[in-house]
Amino acid sequence: MLVAVTGASGFIGSYIVAALKRAGHEVRAMVRPANRRDHIAGSVDQWCVGDVDDPQARVAVVAGAQAVVHNAADWTALKEGPVPHFRKNVLASLELLEAARQAQVGQFLFISSGAVYDEILPDRPLDENHPTWPGSIYGAYKASVEPFLKAYHKSYGMNTSSWRPVAVYGVTPRLENSPWFDLIKTARDGGRILTAQGGKITHVNDIADAMVYALGDEAVAGHFFNLVDCYMYWQMAAEFAKEFSGSAATIEDRKGTGPRNQYDTRKALAFFDRHGNTTALRHGTEGVKAYVRQVLAALSK
Repeated sequence: MLVAVTGASGFIGSYIVAALKRAGHEVRAMVRPANRRDHIAGSVDQWCVGDVDDPQARVAVVAGAQAVVHNAADWTALKEGPVPHFRKNVLASLELLEAARQAQVGQFLFISSGAVYDEILPDRPLDENHPTWPGSIYGAYKASVEPFLKAYHKSYGMNTSSWRPVAVYGVTPRLENSPWFDLIKTARDGGRILTAQGGKITHVNDIADAMVYALGDEAVAGHFFNLVDCYMYWQMAAEFAKEFSGSAATIEDRKGTGPRNQYDTRKALAFFDRHGNTTALRHGTEGVKAYVRQVLAALSK
């Protein structure tokens, strides 16, 4: 299957194209002119150089494709303010969806975010049926596109779906950009760690695997999936780095009472189980440990 991937050179996108290639698909990668691409070159069959905001690039990236994975986000536009953000992220995404429909692309998979949720109702589970009331402009972008995915499925029969990871972790193309890198390195070097940050996490491999499994799966059409593994305090990454490296780092305990809300991920877990993956979204602490070991090994090279 020829799969077009936007945002292919980014953190999540690079894992998606690699997973698609391993699964035997042909990959068309959309990248901006200035973006690095050497790290994905071995997984890409066709290049589409341009931006989702460019009408010609949109037509080119969807032409002849059987599926589109829309992962791109214009972070510069987000920083410029709500109106540039709307034009280059929300509107451009909807125009990409329409370009895919006109090109008769059968499937459109959207990488959304747990940021679609902010205000959580106390009388119901935080599952895919919960209202999406974002508290950020970024979350509003993701939440704005999702109703159109439903509408395109109902109105035009497209196999559309949305996938909502939370804080994504995994080794990035540039090691220093990897989540918790500074904490891991500081702990390894015997420094002092003081952070009260924490949050729900998703391993990047689970997002990539979900895209592979979803291709051609009619059961995902018109559906949204919460991709959430577990909750952790960022200091845990430093604790594991200290343990594995044998350093004398000082880690000030700033752990609180844990998450205010728990996601109901049964729908996503059932999807992974149906495709024979019984570890996705279930990595927990062991997944974080394995990741910290990866970062430490890369640091030692």
